[in-house]
Formats: sequence, C-alpha cells, structure tokens
Amino acid sequence: MARKVSDKHVAAWAGFDLSTTGLGVGVRSAAGAEDYAHLAVRGATKWKGEPAFELEHVPGMILAVLKKLERAGWAFEKTAVSFAVRQHDMALLDKTQSPLMPALSWQCNAASSEVAQLRTLGAEATVGRIEERFILPKLIWVLKKAPALRSRLKHVMTTGDWIALCLTGRARLSTSDAISNGLLLQASKRLAADVMRKAKLRPEWFPDVLQSGKAVGRVSSRVDLGGDDWAKVRALLAGSQVVAGLGDNHATGVGCGLDEQDTATMVVSAGTSGTINRVCRPAAQLAGEAACFEYYRSRLLLMMLADCCNWYDRFVAKFAAKYKSRLGELNDLAAAADLGRVQRVLHSGGKETYAPAWNKLSLGEKVASTQFSIMLELLLLIKAMQHEVAGGEHDVQRFVLTGGLSQSKFFQQVFCAGVRLLEPRARVELSARKGPLRYQTAAYGALLNAMRPSDPHAAEELCPVRACAAPRGGDLKQLQYRLRACGL
Repeated sequence: MARKVSDKHVAAWAGFDLSTTGLGVGVRSAAGAEDYAHLAVRGATKWKGEPAFELEHVPGMILAVLKKLERAGWAFEKTAVSFAVRQHDMALLDKTQSPLMPALSWQCNAASSEVAQLRTLGAEATVGRIEERFILPKLIWVLKKAPALRSRLKHVMTTGDWIALCLTGRARLSTSDAISNGLLLQASKRLAADVMRKAKLRPEWFPDVLQSGKAVGRVSSRVDLGGDDWAKVRALLAGSQVVAGLGDNHATGVGCGLDEQDTATMVVSAGTSGTINRVCRPAAQLAGEAACFEYYRSRLLLMMLADCCNWYDRFVAKFAAKYKSRLGELNDLAAAADLGRVQRVLHSGGKETYAPAWNKLSLGEKVASTQFSIMLELLLLIKAMQHEVAGGEHDVQRFVLTGGLSQSKFFQQVFCAGVRLLEPRARVELSARKGPLRYQTAAYGALLNAMRPSDPHAAEELCPVRACAAPRGGDLKQLQYRLRACGL
C-alpha cells in the first residue's frame, strides 16, 4: 500500500532556478516546511562559436530534481510553480513549438554590429539601453548567420516562457525578462512592434505579453509538446498553476526580500556573485551605472561583483584547503585576527594580487584580509549605488546583508563599519531566514513569485531580518580608518 504523504510534505509552491551551472528547485508547504534540490546543468554547447544550451535536456533536469524531492517525501498536488531562468536566454521555436537551435545564453556577446544598427534606428529611445547579450540584437545576428531559420520560425521567446508553454500549452512573453531584452516598450510594457519592424523582424513571432507574477495557466496532461520527459513532467505536475516567471536578476531581488515599493532599502547579497540590489520608481532619473530590470510595478537596480564567494573559494583552495568543509572555523579565526595586520588583497579580472608580506600573516589574518577585501569591493559598489538615483531617492535608510559570506561575524563587522561611513543613520541588518533555502535567493525569489497570485506581499513575511554584528569602540574606528585608506 502506498504511503500517504502528510500535509506538511505537499508542495503548495515551487520555485525553479535554471542557471548556467545548474537547476535548483525550492519548495514550501502550506504549513511552512521548506526543502531544496539541485543538480548540475546539462546541455551546455556552442552555436556558431557562441555559448548556448541544448533545450532538449530541460525536461529531464526538471524531472530529476522533482524526483529528488519525491524521494525526500514531497508530493506535488496542484502546486503553484514559477521559473527564474538565465537572463537573456533566447528560444526560437518552429511550427511544432520545438526548438530550432540551442538557446543562446547571456554569455553570447556577438551581436555588436546589430546593437549599433538598433541604436542608429533610435530603438533605445523607447526600449531602453540595448546590449549585445539581449534577445533583440541576438535575433538579428542569428538570422544573418542562418537566414534559412526565418521561414521556419514560429515563436521567439525566453527559455522560461518556453518552459511555461511546454507545461500549459500557452505561449506568453513574461514581462520580467522581455523588458530587459529590448522586446518591450519601457513606458507601457507593450511589445516594441515598431522597433521590430524597423529591424526587419516580425512582431507576430512574439507571443502575447503577460505581467510576471500572473498565472499563465494550468499544467495539463492533454498538452502534446516535446517528448516523453515532458509528458512525465506534466503528469507529475498535473493541475499545478504556472505563474509567469522572472529573469534570474529579478528573482534574486525578490529572494532577498525587497518590497517593490521600498525605495529606501538596499540589499547586499554576498553569494557566488556579490549583488547590490535596490528598487526605484519607474520615472526616477538614473546615473546609468547600474543594470536596470523590471521589478513588478517598479524597477530593480543591480550592481554586481562577479567574484565574491568564488574569490573566497579560490582563497580557501589555495591557502586553507583542509578547512573546505569547516568554514565556520575559518570565520572564527578571522574574528580573532589582529586588525592591525589585515591587508588589502587587490582583485582584477578574476585574479588576486597579494602584498609582499602576505606569507608572514597567520591563517586567521589571511582569512580576515580576504573577507575585508571582498567586503571593500562590495562597499565601493554600495557607494556608487547610493548616487545612482537622482531626485531625492538616493537617501537609503536601511541596508540588509545576506548570502553565504554573511555567516562570518568579521564580514558583518566590516559591512557595518563601511555602512556607518556611508550613511551613519541607516539601519544595518542581517537576513535571518533559516532552512535549506537560506542562501538560494534566485530559487526563493521564484518561489515567492509562485506565491504572488495568492499573496503579493509574501516576501515581507518570509524574509525576516535581525541586527547585524557591529564592531565596537577602537575596532570600529580602526576598520573605518582602513576602509577610508582604501578609497571608501
């Protein structure tokens, strides 16, 4: 007799994060239980020498992570699901809704002449700044490289929207990723049809636009798209509601607990990549230094330190390999280090340059120096973000630290010392979220997006904070002196 799964293990909501390295899924029950499963990405490839992903692997990956959760005791019964997918992934489909080619990723920057062409046409006046990685110029580039695709092309969409299509049979273009790809008018979020026609593209290739966070439709076993793996995924999720998804940057902001109306909060995520996130009103004037994405009815501003935990992982591998599974001990060593011996590690292009006296430092001093240097780079980005928004919205009153490195008390103290230099009266807080999704911000953002139709303000309740560890007295003054000397 089959075991009856208890209510606390029925996934009411699920959020998927498909990145360049893996697929993760976070689930939450109506009773508040949470879990997470992950596997390495499959299908990485090249198209005309550019980074891409074979989409045929996606249903098998979804099925595999869901089966992991099933083995852990979870069931899927009318689950609300949403996807956060690599920003700027481009899916081209034929008349059977099958991919015509691999999905070009955000790492494809081949469309430089196409960007220049679109700027000459005046496209940026209505769709916003255009970059080589965006779908709009990449599509023009692809059709130049493979003109035969034009006659076979039925739909152009993001990979996240293609996944929603395969689950529900409904083709939609979610605003979150579409507006950050030059496909929508910034002012109205409508399809940029005039821009497309000027660029010799057909607006009818693009599905109807749907606001992210709204329901696309239900997963149905009657949908006949893809192969056996898609049929198995639909059978497992039958009756589930699919919510229009997010680009991964938008999802990271949601997963950090940002409220769409809170323009006075800045969230710093010290994860694999360090991100500085804040929201602003759509009409706010910007300095143009931050990346700008949709944030439901507002805009998400983002600055990124491409190397954050990656930088720290390289340090551990090189200087403290035996502590790889004992990172808490390294944090304790950093907290006990002599602040007078902390050195700045210079970082550029994914490489670190150490001062001549580096080898004379103790392990704890090396750990503290590395954490100090990573936080310094984040604080310099915070300083730039303070001045990104003009017209009175630059007065940030609250700073929240999250991500894997935020577990270190010393890292927290450097953060507090720096924030006190930049905005003395601001609140300085630490994410207090617990459980397996604590640092999975993109997956958690997708999960909160899945909750949005039933609870638009779930992030306020499910992203708690607590006071950040602050240095005292002489330690505060010494850290602030060191940060100022390094250009903060």
